[in-house]
Amino acid sequence: MTILRYTVTTTFAIAAVVALTGCPEKAATQETPPATSATAAATPTPATTADAPIPTESNFIHGSAFFLERLKLPPGADFTVQLIDNQLADTPKAVIAETTLEDVAGPPYDFSLQFDPANIRPGGMYGLHASLRGVDGDLLFNTPERVAVTPGDPKVVEFRLFRVSAGDQPAPAGDVRRSVWTCGDMTFEAAFDVPGERVDLALPSGKLSLPLAQSASGARYADHLGNEFWTKGGEATLTRQGGGEKLQCVQQDAAPEAGSPWDRAKQRGVAFRAIGQEPGWVVDVGQGESPTLHAQLDYGKRTVDVAQATALSGLLGFAGKDAGGAKVRLVLERKECVDIMSGEKFPVDAKLEVAGNTYRGCGRFLRE
Repeated sequence: MTILRYTVTTTFAIAAVVALTGCPEKAATQETPPATSATAAATPTPATTADAPIPTESNFIHGSAFFLERLKLPPGADFTVQLIDNQLADTPKAVIAETTLEDVAGPPYDFSLQFDPANIRPGGMYGLHASLRGVDGDLLFNTPERVAVTPGDPKVVEFRLFRVSAGDQPAPAGDVRRSVWTCGDMTFEAAFDVPGERVDLALPSGKLSLPLAQSASGARYADHLGNEFWTKGGEATLTRQGGGEKLQCVQQDAAPEAGSPWDRAKQRGVAFRAIGQEPGWVVDVGQGESPTLHAQLDYGKRTVDVAQATALSGLLGFAGKDAGGAKVRLVLERKECVDIMSGEKFPVDAKLEVAGNTYRGCGRFLRE
C-alpha cells in the first residue's frame, strides 16, 4: 500500500508541473520512476528460442505417475514419458514429444510435458506412454497400454505404472526383430522391440538400450544422455554420449530384396559403388560417358561431388574435380577384395584419391 500511495502522489505532482511549465517531453521523461526489484520480479520475461514453441499452459501436459509395489529403487533410475499419436503408432513419426526425469527415487513422478501445437491434428487421438528404467537401461515399470489424453486439457493426468518383471522372472517375449550392423570399426547385434518401441544394442563396450524418439524420417532411437541410433533402411548412424563422432553404419545381414544399400543404389541408377573403412567412406558412380561421382568421406563428415567424371586413360576408373576444384581420382582393379570389417568379398579393389588423401576399399559394378 505504501508503494501505491507514492506512485499516485508522484504522478499527480508531475502532471501539475507539466501543466504549468508546458514542457511535456521533459516531464514525461521524469514521470517513470526507476524499476524496483519488486516490479521486476512481478514481470518476468520467459526465455524462448526461434525454433521452440512459446511455452504456455495450452501446450503442456501435466501428469503424475505412480506404482503400488513397495520397493526401493537402486540409484540412477530414469522416468520417461512420451506423447504418442495413436493413429501413427506404428510409424517413426508417432512420438510427438517426450521428457525424462533423471535419477529418480520412489513415486509419484510429477512431470510437465511440453509439445508443439503444430503437430496436433484436429480430431486426432493421443496417448501417453511411460517407462521407468534402471541405471543399466533395463525396463522396470511401464504403461502396458497408452493412457488416453487430450493435448491442451489443463487437468493433471494421473496413471499407474505396472511392473514388467517380478523377482528373477523375465518379462514376456514380444515382437523382437534382430539384425547385425557394422559401424566404423565394430560389429554388433541390434534387437528392435517393436511393441516396446525400443532398441537394445549389444555394443562391444556393453549393452545400450534406447527408446523410440521423434524423427522426420526413418526410425530414430535416442536417450537424454546424447546416445542415438538412427536407421534408414539398411543404413544407420550411431552417436555416443559426450559429443562423440557420428558413425556411419551398414546392416550386414540385409538381403538385397529386403532393400540393402547396394540394391537401393542400383535402383537410383548407380553403376558402380565402393565402400572402405578406417575411416569409413562410400562412393557412388553414375552411368554414361561422363557420370556423376558422389563420395561420403571420414564417416560422413565430408561430402565430395563431381558433376562430370571422365574415364581414366590406360586404367579402369574415373577422374574429375569437385565444385571447389579439388582433384578426385577413383582407380579400380578387377580382383578379389575383402572388407576388413565385415569379411564380405567383393570383385573389385578400389582406391579413391581426394586432394592428396587416399582411401582404400572394395566395390562392385551394379549393372553387370
